[in-house]
Amino acid sequence: MSTVNEEKKAAPRNAAEPKTGPATNTFDGKVVSITGDKLVMANKEGKEYSHTLAKDARLTCDGTDCKAEDLKAGRQIRVTTTKEDRNVATCIESLDKQAEFAQAS
Repeated sequence: MSTVNEEKKAAPRNAAEPKTGPATNTFDGKVVSITGDKLVMANKEGKEYSHTLAKDARLTCDGTDCKAEDLKAGRQIRVTTTKEDRNVATCIESLDKQAEFAQAS
């Protein structure tokens, strides 16, 4: 059973279906901070959300593999989570040189 406080910490439920399939969710925003396996991101409206990086999380910066320490504050990101746990990031795509993410199909 979840509490109201726990639900406020979860990522929003109205994200578009990602191109990786129906078992995941994606959330676009910017890096606020990343420390160890904890990511704090902000959406377009500035609301902050926390995610824990999965042990096997895939991180990319402009299409190439990168490390968590490469994700600097202010970088545009797309976080992918499973529907079962919206607080665990399984993939983080970061953009610096590209203007926008490819649209999820």
